[in-house]
Formats: sequence, C-alpha cells, structure tokens
Amino acid sequence: MESYDEIEGRMAQRYKELSGCDYNEASDAAIKIKLLAGELFNLQSSIEWINNQLFPQTASGQQLDYHASMRGLTRKQPTVATGELTFSLEEAAASDIAIPSGTSCSTVGKKPVSFVTTQSAQILRGELSATVPAAAASAGSLGNAAPRCISVITSSPNSLLSVKNQAAFTGGSDLEPDEALRRRILDDIKTPSTGANRAYYRRLAESVDGVYSASVAPRVRGNGTIDIYIAGRGSALDQAYAKKVQDIISSERELNVDVLVSPAKLVSTNVSLHLAVKSGYDFNDVSREINDNINAFFADLRVGEGVFVSKLGAAVAKVEGIDSFLFAGNSMLNLLAEPSQLYTIGTINIYGG
Repeated sequence: MESYDEIEGRMAQRYKELSGCDYNEASDAAIKIKLLAGELFNLQSSIEWINNQLFPQTASGQQLDYHASMRGLTRKQPTVATGELTFSLEEAAASDIAIPSGTSCSTVGKKPVSFVTTQSAQILRGELSATVPAAAASAGSLGNAAPRCISVITSSPNSLLSVKNQAAFTGGSDLEPDEALRRRILDDIKTPSTGANRAYYRRLAESVDGVYSASVAPRVRGNGTIDIYIAGRGSALDQAYAKKVQDIISSERELNVDVLVSPAKLVSTNVSLHLAVKSGYDFNDVSREINDNINAFFADLRVGEGVFVSKLGAAVAKVEGIDSFLFAGNSMLNLLAEPSQLYTIGTINIYGG
C-alpha cells in the first residue's frame, strides 16, 4: 500500500507534468492535493483492512470471531486459577479459629495477585493448620501461582495466622488471543472434523475454556477406546477440567466408544546454550530476549508435540544481536513426546562465549 507521502508526491508530479510548473505550498491547488491525498490514503487503508478480514489467515478481532463461528468455533473466555491455601499457627490453637469463605490473600511484589478462599474452614483446637480451597480473585493466567508464593493475608481473621500455598494454583487462562483462535480455525480447515476422527475429539476438548491443547490417542486401552489428554498453555490442568471435557465428550461421542479424558503429564526440560553477541550489543539484554523467546516457544507447545532443536534454534535466532550460539548438553537432542506428555521449560542457562 502506498504511503501518504507517496500519494502526494505522485499527484504533485502529475500536476507538474500537466501544468508545466510546481505549485506553491500555500496555493489552492496544494491544499486540494493534500486533502485528496489524505482521503485516498484513508480509502486505501480501509480497502486493505477489508481484504485482510476476508481470510482467517489475516483477519483479527471480531472479524476473526466471525470466521470461527462459520466453523462452529468460539473464542475461549478467561478462566480462574484454583488451588489450596494452608493457614498455619506457630503454636497449637487454644480454641477453634474460623477461616471464613472469602478470606483474601496475595502474593508479594510490586504487582501482587489476589486470591480468596472459596469455602469456610476451621483450625481446630489443638491443631496447627487447616487447608482450604481457594481461587484467584480475577480470571487470567496471572493466577497460576507457583508453590509457596502466596504468603500475605490481606483480610486476616486472626493476626497470628500465616498462609502458604503448598502446591501451584493452576487452570487460569487469559482471553484466547487471535493467534490461538486462528490456529484452531486453520486446523479445522486443514483436518475437517468427520464426527469420528481425531480432529473431532480434539476440537471438542479444545472448545472448553482454559484448555489450550489436547492430544487424542485411540486404542490405548484396547479396541473401541480413545484416550484424550488435555493441558493449559504451558501448564497442567486438574481433574475438574478433565471432568468438564469428559462430560461434553460423553454426550457427543460415537456409540460403543469408551472415551477417557485425563490431564497431560508435564515433562520439564532444561535448555543450555553458549552465546556470542555482536559488537555494540549488551550480553545481558540479548540473553534476556533469548530467555523470553525460549519461554514463549515452550508455552506454545501442544500436548504430544515434541521439542525439535531446529525449531527451538529458530526461536532463539529471531533475537537481534546474536553473533553465534550453540546448544549444550541435552539441549542438542530432539525430544519426542508421548500422546500424554506436555513438554515445559525447566531452567535456562546461557553462557558467554
């Protein structure tokens, strides 16, 4: 598409060819040319936007939702992370201590994330702790808290209490972005659902809010059986999500087919590489971008998808300022995944030289 300056320049050149002279910047002709150039530029921009919305490969926002609806798909909504909080005392309780539903806790740091208990509980007399189901106060992936990072009680029922999450909070997801929805649309176009193939069951599983990817494995438990493994974006999902998917598929499955839905098993892998940066680039800045790209690469992996050095290397090579890099140790090996496995990133080590 032409820029505004290109359109104006072309019109000015044509004016000169027809009139035999340049126009004065303050003349009526100059003002008219500038106004018309601006309108032509706006018109070209509108036409280009419309062209982009015609195809799912380039559509965005609500127009991409329309493409999805034509194939029976909808954009997945944000979900709330859930887990358990353990409230503790340093000394055994002299009497029962109530922990009301809605008790608020949070992580520490500049941008704390809030969590609330979803049931009431008690630390009984003579006991030191009680574990309570809880959920993030807001939907989104920020609620996927790592173990032992929730440590502040913001609405304490008792000043002597402390709190920790012994296990991670999982299941939180953001509103499905355009790229993820586009991927599902294109997958559906490439491998249409027939009501009996793998694409049919994967589509049903991935229609559930919070389920980023699903793997379908037929005949794992014998003829007439289908096993489906689900996961969030780079994270595990609990049995509650498996039940949601199970309920949907149980009502939509083929006759005489035994379908079992389970959370995928996370397989953590470490990445190490030696890095040399170009002159004028800061090693720490380049390393930080590489770290971000590796994390994004693993977050985008789907259940049952392997880790290939060529693809991981392509994600690293996108960073500007790299002179050379070389994977070290097991990072140089391709990793194949079982249908039940989801590869996640463990530690990332970047060495100079």
